This record gives sequence, structure tokens and C-alpha cells, in this order.
Amino acid sequence: MADEHQAMAALWLWLAVLTLATTLSSACPNCFKNFKSTYCPIPFTPEEQTYSLKLSNYKNAEESALTYQCHHLAPQMYFTHHQGCNFSTVQYVAFQRCPLPNVSFSEIFTQLGVHPEKILEMTFKNIGTRKDLELKTWHLDGLVNLQILQLKHNLFTSLHPDVLKATPNLEHFLFSQNAMPALPEALFAHTPKLKTINLLNNKFESIPENIFFNLSNLTVLRLYGNNLKEINPKLFTNTPMVSKLELSFNGITNVTSDTFKYLPKLQHLFMKFNDIESLPPDLFHNCPELQSFHIHYNKLQSLPSELFSKSKNISDLDFDKNEIKEIPEELFHGQENLTILMMQQNVLKNIPDGAFKDLTNLEKLSLQNNPIKSLPPGSFDHQHKMKILNLANTSLTDLPDKIFKNCESLVEIDLSNNHLSELKSTVFPHPATALSILKLNRNSLSLSPRTSEPQARQILVEQFPFSDQVNLTYLFLQSNRIQNIPHALRNLKKLKHLDLKNNSIEYLDYYGFLFSSDTTADPSDAPWANLQELPQALPSQVIKIELKDNPLICDCSLYNFALWLQGKISEGDVQLNVVDKADVKCSMPDDKSVQKFVMTVDLSTLVCNREECPTSCTCITRPHDNMFFMECIQQRLQAIPPLKAYLPLGNYSVTLNLKNNFIASLEGLQSPEYSNVVNLTVAHNALKFINESYLPRRLKALDLSGNALIHSSKSLIAFLNVTNPTLSLSGNPWVCDCQLLDLYNFLRDPLRKMADSHPIMCDNSEPLLSLTEEQLCPTIQQPMVVVTIASTTVFLVLFFVLGTVSVYKYQQNIKVWLYTHQMCLWIIAKEEADKKKYDAFISYSNQDEEYVNNVLVPGLESGEPKYRVCLHYRDWVAGDYIQNQINQSIEDSHRTIVILSSSFIENVWGQIEFKTAHSKALKEKSKNIIVIVLGQVPPASEMDEELKLYLSTRTYLQSDHPRFWENLRYAMPHPQEFLYKKRRKTKKIEGLQMVQANGKAGS
Repeated sequence: MADEHQAMAALWLWLAVLTLATTLSSACPNCFKNFKSTYCPIPFTPEEQTYSLKLSNYKNAEESALTYQCHHLAPQMYFTHHQGCNFSTVQYVAFQRCPLPNVSFSEIFTQLGVHPEKILEMTFKNIGTRKDLELKTWHLDGLVNLQILQLKHNLFTSLHPDVLKATPNLEHFLFSQNAMPALPEALFAHTPKLKTINLLNNKFESIPENIFFNLSNLTVLRLYGNNLKEINPKLFTNTPMVSKLELSFNGITNVTSDTFKYLPKLQHLFMKFNDIESLPPDLFHNCPELQSFHIHYNKLQSLPSELFSKSKNISDLDFDKNEIKEIPEELFHGQENLTILMMQQNVLKNIPDGAFKDLTNLEKLSLQNNPIKSLPPGSFDHQHKMKILNLANTSLTDLPDKIFKNCESLVEIDLSNNHLSELKSTVFPHPATALSILKLNRNSLSLSPRTSEPQARQILVEQFPFSDQVNLTYLFLQSNRIQNIPHALRNLKKLKHLDLKNNSIEYLDYYGFLFSSDTTADPSDAPWANLQELPQALPSQVIKIELKDNPLICDCSLYNFALWLQGKISEGDVQLNVVDKADVKCSMPDDKSVQKFVMTVDLSTLVCNREECPTSCTCITRPHDNMFFMECIQQRLQAIPPLKAYLPLGNYSVTLNLKNNFIASLEGLQSPEYSNVVNLTVAHNALKFINESYLPRRLKALDLSGNALIHSSKSLIAFLNVTNPTLSLSGNPWVCDCQLLDLYNFLRDPLRKMADSHPIMCDNSEPLLSLTEEQLCPTIQQPMVVVTIASTTVFLVLFFVLGTVSVYKYQQNIKVWLYTHQMCLWIIAKEEADKKKYDAFISYSNQDEEYVNNVLVPGLESGEPKYRVCLHYRDWVAGDYIQNQINQSIEDSHRTIVILSSSFIENVWGQIEFKTAHSKALKEKSKNIIVIVLGQVPPASEMDEELKLYLSTRTYLQSDHPRFWENLRYAMPHPQEFLYKKRRKTKKIEGLQMVQANGKAGS
């Protein structure tokens, strides 16, 4: 009892809250209006079960539809809570899951405040939850203006002949989902205004011959889904106005010449899913207005040539999924209005010449799933308006030239599941084309010949079969023999979806997906160029691609695509959407049985062997870190092999492995072609001495193990201290004496990086690092006397030397001071070796442009002397190559000023400008680079190795130093003509002062 009270309290509370948020309906006190509907909730009682009322708008009339829904167990309808309501605006009523009432529907309407004479449409839908329902003749009494009656899902087993007697104005009757073998013959005797009869999914085995007697207004008759085996022609004797007839899903086995004899207005006939084996030639001779005929899923084996000879208004024919063996040549003659022809899944083997010549307005044709092996030339010459053509799975091996040439309206072609091995561009619409969707799945197309290159650049646009189809949006090429992605695809600027699943693609470079004929990037020149910069030249485009089940090779040609697929580079303006990216795999080049998912493949394993390589050597490129490997192991080499001819284009670092040869000198490595060598292996050769001047300055790893080295020089140790490479020195006959002390101390530093797997041994088989300094060099233990004498001598000499050392140590500051104060200028005057156009070229990042333009340049171009400064935005020639302009600017300038900042470190062109200037300085043995640090010195870990080495061995200027301008002007060129000019000016002033002094004295 307590639970019941709690439930009631909760219900009334809910009603109270809901009432505050809504408006009470004027139609009924117990109802509330919410948005566009009125709801009438009731409390739950076990006796009455639950029902609900809903008042809503229908057919643009406000509160015109009333839905009464019962609980499926309710024994009868109840209205105790809504008596006295006023639903006078209701015209449409629906009962759901309710039992038939014990009184007429008009009496129920009266109880609810509904006017029975206003009801135009009523639906009674049981949804099969109740059985043994019987509609009485008095149930519909009083509904004299009812126009639409729907009795659905009620499982009625019988109907009284006069059940519709009270509805003389009925126009539409639907009777479906019941269980009656037949209908009473007089069912429609009292409804002469009927226009539509739907007798759907019942179990009628026959229809009374005169059931439609006197229904002269009937236009739509649906007998869908019954058990009618035959159709009696007399059934339609009194229905001359029927225009739409539905006879599908009945199991009809036979039709005669008279079946539709009495239907002169028939326009739409549907006979799908029956068992008809043949059609009489004159079946439609009395149906001149026939527009559509659907008879798919039957057993037709042939079609009479004169079947449609009297029907010239046909626009839609569907013969799908029959057993038709041939198309009579004259079947479609004169059918100029036909727009849709469906004949898929029959057994057609050929198409007669001229079969479609009169179908000039045809828009859709499907011949899918027929064993047609070839099409006669000119088959579609007259189909200028055709938009969709389906020739899938028709066993075609070739297409006649110009077969689709005149189909300029063609939007979609489906040629999938055929045996096509070649396509010519001349088969497609040309010159005008609307082709947007092309399906070529499961053929034998290759589109491009096999090539050893990872691109198919030899497929020119003019040779490509789809070149003229510039409107292509969806291209399906799944399960063909495509080995490469032709770059000619770039011409398809509107492409949005490309399906390349299950082909033979081994090589896949990022450029294959840059669908733009405007791009100037050449993959042959820069196969792994900076992808962050490329999309700037491309149009905004989103392309969906499917790629799984291709034999992709896990090598360098896949690198950029894998990099993008793993989300490690941005897409730019071209956005690729690889729909099946989680399933895309590649095979390892040396073992294709080993497959990896491209989404997770280790990018450092994507390498390529280069054909351009010295004989018997191996050359490999690895785009992951822009590394070029050249291995010439055990080739009996006696000197460093040439490298320049084999270097790939681009900014590559080099790993050079010359292990197990007879090289006795590293001479040649100082050449510029080896400047990018970072890893050098010359293990097990004949080296006896290392000249550090030969070693590349960017070395990160140096393997000298297994040679004949016995000593090291101080200059070599100095070089190693600066570059600090990873070293391998074991296996050499080191003579452990005082000459090895520098190397000994170098190796004892815990920060040194050693890669030796064995200890470094002396020639006497003792480990070098196990010795003490005294053991290595006994002369270190000098007598105390020697120390004292030396100390005294140093002390005596110290005073003499101190002055000289001080002058030498601070000579730079002294010279700067003299230059600033214009004193003794002859001491510091410098005449440059040659006359140049500019005094300085400024290299900087765009982010530091404000400092350069507002501070540095005004400071240099004003004052004395005035310097000539070269700036790229002001002095470069527009349109010339950037690299050429960098070289020329540095060549034409006495100095190169580098504005070093964090943004400069990240600037690619800044790095190139520094390296060019540094290379020139090394070549000329000059100090023509001035480094100005803007802010803090960037961390060494972020610097290029060459820049880091330079800063560790040279001084630089701080932009915020108090004497910055004095130091900068001193570092700039000091032309003697300027100094002499200053000296003459000084003398002139002194002379004038003397004259003035003499004049005053005389006066």
C-alpha cells in the first residue's frame, strides 16, 4: 500500500512539474500541450490497464490528428478520464494495439468530443497482437464522410459483405496483413468513389470476378503479396481507369493476350517475383499509355519482338534476373521515350547491331551479369543523354574504339568484373564529357608497364586512358594488375576517391598522390624532398584512397607515404584519407614473406640500393636521416675511392665504410666531395699515421681499428677534442711511451665515446688504460732541482715577458680602442685583397628581420665609414635560383654577417648561407665571417655540426654588449683610403687652428 502511495505521489509530482513547463490544453482539462502536440496522460489502474491519447497536427491542420494507443493486454477501450473533452478539430484518427470496441467508432468519437461526420481518415492497426477479431457492419456507422480507411495487421479471417456500407464517400481502402483466403464479392458495392485499393500481403488465392464492379473511378489497384496463380481478365472489366497495377509476389505462372485487355489507361505495371516463363506478343496491344513495366525475378526466357509495338510511351522497363537469352533486334524500335532499361542477370550472349538506335532519350542502361563477350561497334552512338551504364560482369575482353564517344552525358560507367587488359582513351566520351564515376574493379588492367623505377613517370598525360575525363570524381581500380601509380593521375583535379586495393603496386611514392598538373616538383630530382613545403603549390583537395592488399615494398620509395600515414608530417593543402590505412602492409625487399603494417613500420628500415655505385661496392640511401651509405669492403683498395659521381641529389650525410683494404693514407678526404662524411670506417687497412687535416670536419664516428698506428699527434688530439667523434682504436700496435701521453689523457676522459669491443693494447700486449702516467712516461718524475731551477728561471723571465704577453693578449681590444678613437690608424689599416661590390652580406632568419632592418642596417649604412650592405629582399634578382644568388652575394661581399638566433638554427636557407661562407673562408684562409648572437647562444644540441665547430674555435659578437658597435666596425673592412682621408682631415683642422691662433696673436 505504501508503494502505491509513493508511486501516486511521484506521478502527481511529475504532472505538476510538467504543467509548469507546458500550457494546459483548452481541448481537455486532463491534457497538456507541449510543442506541437497535446498529450493526455492517465494514472495506471489494473482494471483499465494503460492507454494514451495524443493530439497533433496533420496535413497542415492544427490539432487535427488523434492517436489512441492501448496497452496490448487491455480487454476493452476506456474513456473515463477524458469524457467531456472537446476534440472538435479532429479529422484523422488512428487506433493502435486496441481491441475492437463494443460500440461503433462514431459513438467512441462522441464520448471524446470528436465529431464523427468530420472524420476523413481512420486507421485501425492491431500489429497482430490480438486474434479472433471481427469487424461488424455497425462498427463504421456514422462515418459518412470517411475517405480513407486502413485496416492493417489485424489478422481478420472474414469480412461481412456490407462492412463498408456506411462509408459511401470512401476513396482509399487499405486491407493488409490478414488471414483470409478470399474477399466477399459485394465488398465494394457501396463505395463507388474508390480511387485506390490496396489488398496487400493477405492470403488470397483468388479474387471474385465482379468484386470491382462499377468502380469506374478506380486508378490504383495493388494486389501485392498474395497467392494468386492466375489473373482473370474479367477482373478488370469494370475498371477502365486503372493506371497503376501491382501484381508482384503472387506466384503467377501465366498471362494471356487478354489479361490486360480491359485496361486501356494502364501506365504502370509491376509483376516482380512471380513464375512467368513467357509473354504473349500482343500482351500490351490494348495498353497504348503504358509507361513502366517491371517484371524482374521471373523465369522469362525470351521476349517477343512486337511486345511493345503498340506502346510508344514507355519510359521504364525492368527485366532483371530472368533467363532471357537474346534481345530481338526490333524489340525497342520506336521507343524514343524509354529512359530506363534494366536487363541485368540474364543469359544474354550478344547485343544485336542497332538494338538501341531508337533509344535516343535513354538515361540508364544495365546489362550487368550477362555473358556478353563483346559489343558491336556503335552500340551506343545514339545515347547522347545516357547518364548511367552498367556493364559489370559481362565477360568483356575488349571495348570497340569510340564505343562511348557520343555519350557526353554519361556520369557513371561500371565495367567491373570483366576481362579487360587494356583501355584506350578513345573509348571514353570525347571531347565533351560528364563522366564522374568509373568502376573498373576486378579486370586485368595494368595502366603502366613494369619499371625498375619507383615511379611511373613514363606514362604521359596524352597516353593515359583517363586523361580527358577531367570530371572524374570516383575511380575504382580494385583487383587489377596495376604495378605503379601513374603520375598522369595528377590531371584528375576533381578526384575524391581512388580505390587501388588488391593490385600489384610495389612502389609508392608520395608524389603519386599529388594530383595536380600545376606542381613543379620532380620526384626524380628530390625523391624525398621536404614535404612540409610541397603542398603550398597544390589545390585544396580531399582524396579518399583504398590501398590494402597490394604487394608494397618496404623501401625508401615508401618512406614519405609511411611518414604521412604515421602522422609525422602535416598534410598541407592536399588531404589524403586512406580509408583502409590500418590494413595497408608492405613486404621486406630481401624477404617478401616478412610483412609489416605501414602504420607501424620502423621508418629507419626503409632503404634503397642504388645502381650508381663503384664496382663491387654497395650504395644505399636511407631517407629517415638523409643518410647515404657507401660500403667498399675487402676490395683491395689502396686509396680513398671517389665519391662525387655516386652521391644522390639532396643534402645527404655520408657513411663511408672502407674496411679490409690496403689503404695507407687518408689523403683525398679533405676534398669537398667528402665534406658530408659523418661516419668513417677504415678498419683493417695499412694506416701508420693519421693526418688530421685530411679528416672531414663533420665526423661523428671514426673507426681506425686494426691498422698499423703506433703514435698520435697533438694536432690529431686537438681535432678529436673539438669534433668528439665515437672512436674505435683497438687492434693497432700502439707504442706506449711519452709520445702517446696526449692520447692516453684524451681516452681517460669519461665523456669520450668509444665503440671498441676490445681494449686498446700496447705493442707489448699491455692494456693502454691500465697504465699510470709514470709507467707510460717515466720522465715525468724529474728531480726537485730541475723543478726549482725551472721555477726560478720562469720567475726571472716572467717580469720581462709579462708586458709583452699583456700587449699580445689584449691586442684586439687595443686595436678596437685605437680604431674607435681614430688614433694610430696606420697600425690597424687593412687593404682588402680585391675590390668587391659590397662590404657585407647579411644572413638572417625572417623572424629576425625587425632587428636587421631597424637596428643593424641603419647602423652600418650611416656613420663613418658608410658600409655597403647586401640584403636578399633588396639586392637579389627576382626569378633567379636561390642557391646561385647565395653564392654570388657571398662572392661579391668582403664579409658575411650571420645573425645567430634560435630561429636561424631552424632556417634551411640560413644554414646553406653559413656553409657557403664557411667553405669560402676555409678556401681563402680568411676570417670574413662575423657572427652576431641575437639574445642567448642557441643550445649546442640544436646546432649543425659545422656551425658548432666554428663557434668553438672562433669568437663572436653579442648584440647586447656595451661595445658591440665598436667591435663590429673594427671587424668590418678598414679601407686605407678612409684612414688617409681621416689623417688629411685631421691635419687640415690642425692647420686651420694654427692660422687662427697666429691671427689672434697678430691682432
